[in-house]
Amino acid sequence: MSQKNQQKHAAHERREEQKADRVVKGIFISLIALAVIAMIAYSMLG
Repeated sequence: MSQKNQQKHAAHERREEQKADRVVKGIFISLIALAVIAMIAYSMLG
């Protein structure tokens, strides 16, 4: 591959990795929020 194609490939991989990191962080944040909501609901209804 030429130098330009290697740079494009590396940049694309970095973008994909950043997208994956954002997705994983979003999933963990939503799970934490769901756990907090479940604890509040259990304490109010239980």
